[in-house]
Amino acid sequence: MSFAHAWLLALLPIVPIALGLWAWGAARQARRVRSLTRSVPGGPRYLAAGLFAVAAAMAIVAAAQPRWGTQRSALPREGAELVIVLDVSRSMGARDVAPNRLDATKEALRGMLSRLGGDRVGLVIFGGDARLRFPLTTDFRAARDVIANLETGSVIVEGGTSASSGLDIALGAFDTTATAGKLILLVTDGDDLGADPAGVAQRVRDSGVELMVAGAGTAEGATVPVYDARTNSFVDKKDAAGAPIITRLNEPFLRALAAAAGGRYLGSDLRAVPGAVAGRLATIQHARIEQESATVPIERHPWFAGAALALVVVASVVERLPRRAGRLALVPAVAVLTLLLGACATAAHDANSEGLRAYRDGDFATAAERFAEARAAEPDNARIDLNLAAALTQAGRYEEGSIAARRVLGSRDAVLRGQAQGIIGHQRFALRDLAGALAAFRQALIENAGDDDARHDYEVVLRLLNPDLADPGAQGTATPTPGPEGSPGAGASPSTTPQADVGGGAGGSPTPGGQANGSATPQPGGQGTNGTPQPGQEPNRAQLDQAILQLDQRIARAVKEAGDDPTPEQALAILQMLAERTGLAAMRDALGGAGNPRDY
Repeated sequence: MSFAHAWLLALLPIVPIALGLWAWGAARQARRVRSLTRSVPGGPRYLAAGLFAVAAAMAIVAAAQPRWGTQRSALPREGAELVIVLDVSRSMGARDVAPNRLDATKEALRGMLSRLGGDRVGLVIFGGDARLRFPLTTDFRAARDVIANLETGSVIVEGGTSASSGLDIALGAFDTTATAGKLILLVTDGDDLGADPAGVAQRVRDSGVELMVAGAGTAEGATVPVYDARTNSFVDKKDAAGAPIITRLNEPFLRALAAAAGGRYLGSDLRAVPGAVAGRLATIQHARIEQESATVPIERHPWFAGAALALVVVASVVERLPRRAGRLALVPAVAVLTLLLGACATAAHDANSEGLRAYRDGDFATAAERFAEARAAEPDNARIDLNLAAALTQAGRYEEGSIAARRVLGSRDAVLRGQAQGIIGHQRFALRDLAGALAAFRQALIENAGDDDARHDYEVVLRLLNPDLADPGAQGTATPTPGPEGSPGAGASPSTTPQADVGGGAGGSPTPGGQANGSATPQPGGQGTNGTPQPGQEPNRAQLDQAILQLDQRIARAVKEAGDDPTPEQALAILQMLAERTGLAAMRDALGGAGNPRDY
């Protein structure tokens, strides 16, 4: 419950004080009358006074405008759909653009949002991993608040950046049933486009979604600032040799990505982004949609005002009736208060409570039905969605549970988002998608690093995918025990213990440096005709360096031939060579024991 004018509730203590003063004065007056005459007058009308006092309290509460529950106001709107894919890796903290790349980008995005009308906008952020920060919405104020609070490194689990993953998530964020035009805006420095930029470019082209790419940074580049907890300051990130790492805007690759996807490269002047995007959204196809324009609380003050009026009427009657008959008038007053208190329990609250009881009793089908009823009454309550996801998962309805859990990912509460990711992890595990389960549990840890259950589940699935990581003395194959027992209302994950067929199609450990586009995976060892190490021989860092050097020369020639306007074929060739170079560099770094120097 909330109040529009909560300060008025400070007047409530006046009511009992006034009632007490009246009672004291009435009793004093009665004693004085009895001292002057032997006739016994009627005593004070305490019942009527009490009813008047309660009516006054109700009037004050009504004036404070109590509200609980929410409702959506649906207005017909016309617009297009835009998903922003934003790089938040550490390199976006470079200061070759004032004040830094990320802050300049956020300012451009705020300007762009101020120009949008009935369009819907979503946000995907990436930086070593990628996730949907908020789904398509017309609540631009909330969108601006989220963007303003973004910081570099906010989603990093592994090193590097993952623009490819961000674009894949953006494609899945669109409403497939809507006929509105769809546009993706990718903002990145292009320092590392991920393992499969050619593949994701082709998927964007095939989807029919338009892509606009904006570069953040300059060709001269700048150092990468990282926070040093020992000095409580930012220092320049250094490579294995101790030299500061310089991050530069990689415009040739961004042009190639845009061309391969059939899109447009906007250049590196972020000030041009708002006008370019708003102009394009104004010209592409708009769809008429019933879009909830706002979530508003339900005003309940008429109930309290009506109760106050009814109590005044009853008190007036009691005051004029004989005392015994006046007591009978108390019945309607009690009935009014009972109805008012009963109304305070909303349909959503009742249905949610019934769902929790059914969940605790193990009747997950009934629990899911009750949580669905609660969600229908309060569609914006993320905790109810979380309860529904847990019940559906326990009932074995994994796909429906996944939809409910993914709705929670748009919540501003990081704890709820983490719990939803944990439920998604259990769903993927039950469907024998170990890779998907691992990714979900990892995201749960990103949202809530202190979640021991998510950490346990992540470690178990990681060992199932990589048996060599298991403890030498461990017997048998471990299976995750997702989450502790508990009610879904507390955000607990389902307590089932799904079984996985590790030898089936869900498993398999990814090969470091592998290519996601289906081509042969380079292996450490000897060197072929193109300088690429071949399988069957001992790894050789010098050979990998030579292979990368030759590949860089090929990329430079391809970029020069393509110019500023590459054809789709030229762009795909450049992106494929970029993916190959990424794989070779990862192998070389692993051999050198330097970890991942590209974790920026």
